[in-house]
Formats: sequence, structure tokens, C-alpha cells
Amino acid sequence: MNGRLLKYIVIFSAFSVILLISIWVYRDEQSKKAESFNSESFKAIGYTNNEFDLFCDIAFNRNGERIRKWSTDIKVEIKEPHRLNSSSIAEVDSVIAILGPLIAPLKIERVWNNGNVYVYRKVDKVRLSDYHANVPVALKGLTQKNKESDSSWEINFASVYVREGANTQTLLHEFEHVLGLEHPLRIYPFYITIGRSIIPELFYSETEQIYLKHPFYISEQEKTVIRMLYSSEIKSGLHKDNFLNKMR
Repeated sequence: MNGRLLKYIVIFSAFSVILLISIWVYRDEQSKKAESFNSESFKAIGYTNNEFDLFCDIAFNRNGERIRKWSTDIKVEIKEPHRLNSSSIAEVDSVIAILGPLIAPLKIERVWNNGNVYVYRKVDKVRLSDYHANVPVALKGLTQKNKESDSSWEINFASVYVREGANTQTLLHEFEHVLGLEHPLRIYPFYITIGRSIIPELFYSETEQIYLKHPFYISEQEKTVIRMLYSSEIKSGLHKDNFLNKMR
């Protein structure tokens, strides 16, 4: 082995070690940042026991039990707007107007291009995708978000698909997913939009019909949970166990 080749090997090895150490340090810093949590400041938001239970149920990602949320302004871009009538576009604007005050100081607004949330309305089919293969399923709506990683659980991109004929509640439901909410695993004594269609025997009833008459209905409990999620104390990557231990 000549000296020049040995020199390159040593340099490459040193560079690789430095890179691995840098990645490890970065991930460690991100983890510490995510897990830093001031429970007293969080309690100052003010919420009921029902709202706290709902937060624990729908605010943590099912894959890893960690918080996922936006840290940058949300720019909503409607794809193929020429296919839509003015009412369909106005409905998106209405959803944005409802959710905007709940995530302040972050902003959510509609843009004509360079968006980080793509909205596809009145599509013929909604397909469930794992980013590698498409599997047709009978869905009224679907939201896909950028994948989480070891170093970041932040949401920075999402796509919303809403089928032809789906009502406005479906659109609002999908936008709650965009913000980082999950379907509930528990039953609650109040109607929640993020839970609709998950427990059909309860919601395909006279109770649901009452709320469907209010196309942009979102419960006060859900509003509070979104404010809790987007409080400055809650960081992307915060683990549910750590959250509960500190809240105890």
C-alpha cells in the first residue's frame, strides 16, 4: 500500500468518525430539546380533565407515542383549483380561518404556489399509500405527512385528499390530521370531529346528523387540545411517558 492511498484512508476514516459523532451529538441535542417540558407553565393554559384525557389520546403519534407538530408557518396550496367551484375553495378558506387562532403564533394561510400543504379536492379515488405502494381503499379522505425520523418529529409537509361527495366535516377532519392529531382510541361523551367515522355504530346516528348540519363544527374540547398541542411548552418528539411522568 503506497503512502498516498494510506493517507486518503486515514482522512476518510477520520472524517467518518467526526460525521458519526456530529450526528450523535445533534440527535442528543434534539432529544433533550424535545423532552424539555415545563409542566407548571403547561397547566397554566387551563383545561378540564376531559380535555386532558383527550389530549393524551389524540395528540401523540401512534408510531412511537411522540408529539408531532409544525414549527413553521403552514401554507395551504389547493391543487388543480380550475376543477373546483368557488364554494369548494371557500370551504378550505373557512377551515383555515377556524384553525388559525388555535395554533397562534404560527400562521396558516392559503397560497397559490410554494405551499407545504397540498389539498386535492373532489378526487375520484383516495388511495392509502406507504410511500412505496398504493393500495385502493374505501376512504372519504386521507392525509399523508412527511415521515418522522430519529432526529426530528416535526411536520413540515402534508398532502390532503378528499373524495368527490365527501362533506365539509371530512375536510375539517383531515386538516386536524395535518396539525398532528390522531384518531381517538377512547369513547367520549361529546362529539369530536377527529373521531368521526372511527366508531360507526355511535356516529352514524341521529347524533351525527345534528352535527352535520353545522358543516364547520369543531368541539370546544378539540379546540382546547389544539391550543395545548401548539403551546410553546410542547415540543415535537416529546414522549408520552415523559409527559405523563412530569404531569403527575
